[in-house]
Amino acid sequence: IPLKSIKLGLCGCGSIKILNQYSTFCKHFEQYDNFHSFEYDWRRDLNETTNLLLEFLENIKKIYGVSAQVLSHSMGCLVALAAYNINPELFHSTLLCGGNFAGGFGFYPTNTEGMNVGLNKSYLGPDVIHTFPSMYATASPMGVGKDPILRNHEGRQLWQFVDMHDMKKNVDIDMWNIEDWKKYKIGPWISNAIPLEMEEHVKICLKLGHAFQMKMRNLEKKDGIYVEKTAKDKSMYPPVAALVGDQFLHPEDFLWDTEESRMIEWTPTLIKKLKPRHFARTDGTVSYISASQPPIPKGLKVRTYSARNKGHRDLMNDVEMIENILRDLKKDAASISL
Repeated sequence: IPLKSIKLGLCGCGSIKILNQYSTFCKHFEQYDNFHSFEYDWRRDLNETTNLLLEFLENIKKIYGVSAQVLSHSMGCLVALAAYNINPELFHSTLLCGGNFAGGFGFYPTNTEGMNVGLNKSYLGPDVIHTFPSMYATASPMGVGKDPILRNHEGRQLWQFVDMHDMKKNVDIDMWNIEDWKKYKIGPWISNAIPLEMEEHVKICLKLGHAFQMKMRNLEKKDGIYVEKTAKDKSMYPPVAALVGDQFLHPEDFLWDTEESRMIEWTPTLIKKLKPRHFARTDGTVSYISASQPPIPKGLKVRTYSARNKGHRDLMNDVEMIENILRDLKKDAASISL
């Protein structure tokens, strides 16, 4: 069930809403009798979640006699796309809102430093986040420096780490190599020593995460090269649309402090000091170039819509735009079936 909001209680005298992510979306679409939410635990292995979604969509098709229009957001887009590539016949069409398809460096720094929930720093603190398999599943499978999705229209490779002390130098981190996690103090290795059980857990999670990325991107490896798996008959694939935010600008590279071995967030002061030459459009969280390129089989087209709402968390709450996109997808699906 979508997490609609989180409120912070104030000693019995009221509350402050600190997260209001899907409330408008849910309020609007729950008026429809045939609206169903897919429940999943975003902490768990995304391969497992993909299998659960496929079972869910099979059940929907049995109930209604037709496939579902599938609408997803953020990490949910990755799961939906993996299911789409496995069994497109379970989809009438799909709308992907703010999906981080290119991966880049995945959930770093969240998978290392954790994240605050409002004022609470322990609920999703480092020791908790390090146990989530999903946090090891979103990096680019072939590495940022070789990922074709992560090139802009001029051919520049985006979202690489650069040495903040010498921005001409890339810091190449292999997010699928546990030795690089140790070397660069990523994930549990933010601490000086970790239990053997945690190291084994990370190894398993990285293996599962890489398998999910290959599934989501419909890839296989031949002679050391990542290639697209042979797709099913193109006529079997239903229409795809992407809702993408582009109202924020971010330097095209991430900063890495080689002395402290950690990522440094860009600030207005650092931008002024380091003078990055190139900027990329984002929704405040996910880049336009990533969200606009879901890796569907070659030859299929994606309808891309620019979001009117500014932030990543607000994409789903523009229900008027979402309704319009879903109508467009219905027309596309009808034209395919003719």
